[in-house]
Amino acid sequence: MENKLPKLKRIVAVHDVSGFGKCSLTVALPVVSATGVECACIPTALLSTHTGEFTGWTRCDLTDQMLPIARHWASCGIEFDGIYSGYLASPEQALVLEEVIGTLAGPDTLVICDPAMADNGVYYSGFDRAMAGAFRRLCARADVITPNVTEAALLSGVDYRPAPHPRDYIERLFDGLDRHAGRYIAITGVHPAEGVIGTVVRDRALGVERSAMSRALPGMFYGTGDIFASALAALLVRGADIGGALEAASALVRMSIERTYVRNTPRPYGVDFEGALPDYVRRVQELFAGG
Repeated sequence: MENKLPKLKRIVAVHDVSGFGKCSLTVALPVVSATGVECACIPTALLSTHTGEFTGWTRCDLTDQMLPIARHWASCGIEFDGIYSGYLASPEQALVLEEVIGTLAGPDTLVICDPAMADNGVYYSGFDRAMAGAFRRLCARADVITPNVTEAALLSGVDYRPAPHPRDYIERLFDGLDRHAGRYIAITGVHPAEGVIGTVVRDRALGVERSAMSRALPGMFYGTGDIFASALAALLVRGADIGGALEAASALVRMSIERTYVRNTPRPYGVDFEGALPDYVRRVQELFAGG
């Protein structure tokens, strides 16, 4: 049978494994795969649950495994079109991740960094300003970064401001992040007005900005940043333009949140993205029709 299929793109996702709570690798793997991109994994830590609202969680740091995994892959001649990182267990892991990127990245490998360290104006459990410093260095190596508003403030040195987020505030965040980023800066969790939430992206090469907004539902929805960043990373690696990638990734997050809200899923359990994947796959097929 003649092979008429294009070469499959491949991403390595560098995240923790939270056994319960639908975040990090447990969403990155299915979302990247649903985008039609192969997903390899380098786990940074193993946790029983994520650290939001759960207590008594277990944690195993896997720093000592990261570079040996990358070196083994390199020795096998495995190539990657994208390297996508999220939650890191410590500032020291950011230095190890730089070595991982140096080991695995080719000249055309897209590097995506989600500086997962804080939300709602505070650091995640166990993190402090040393984590922000580590992510600044890592973001400067990336082509795409996806901080939420809190993370953008910590990285840029701009004071955190709770919602609503007026246009001039978001511009200050972008300007502060300019020296810590590659081509695309995507700030998530932006509330331009009451009842509205979404993502604003700056294309630094073209000097243009795009946004995707939807109705804000009350409360905290865990894992949505990981879902968005996973979809955006995979879409860009597969070759989507930033506008199409932003719309498709945002739609997946929006539908996942809506299903969680209607079903009244306990918030720490994560969002019901599983039922949103069929619609997402359809959007991806439309983006890459014929490919």
